[in-house]
Amino acid sequence: RPAILHQQKQWYQRRVRDQNVGNRNIILCSFCIDTCVMLRNKQSRWPVVLICQGSTETYPDYVDNRLTSLETGVNMAIAENLQGISMFSGLLKEQPEKIISAIKDSGLLTFVWGFHCCDKEFRATMRQSKIDGIIYDRIYEEKTLPKGKSIIDTTE
Repeated sequence: RPAILHQQKQWYQRRVRDQNVGNRNIILCSFCIDTCVMLRNKQSRWPVVLICQGSTETYPDYVDNRLTSLETGVNMAIAENLQGISMFSGLLKEQPEKIISAIKDSGLLTFVWGFHCCDKEFRATMRQSKIDGIIYDRIYEEKTLPKGKSIIDTTE
């Protein structure tokens, strides 16, 4: 069974790597550290970001022990030379500036995902905390974007 999963991952990575994306900004993300590592090792065209939910009551914990906490996810991203980490929004409800700053100090880009990101006040807090990117649904419904920013721009 592991050999089949490995072959499926390699097929997926070849498909991603060979895509013609034109001038679009692309960031490759996965909840699977093995997929992130393989993408990072097989291409250098696009940044690779590990998605981490940590330990939360919202979702069941991942079976993979390397992703059971935000700290472990950050350490894995650093050890595997990934460009960043995307955190579950519930992990940033308390002391977001402190958490984001600590991760940025380690050299990683910081992103946030989750249902909290659909709340405008939460997004404003994340922007004030200097997060690199916010991932949320229905971004096209956003009436105004920060001056000089496009929907695909991840910087503030």
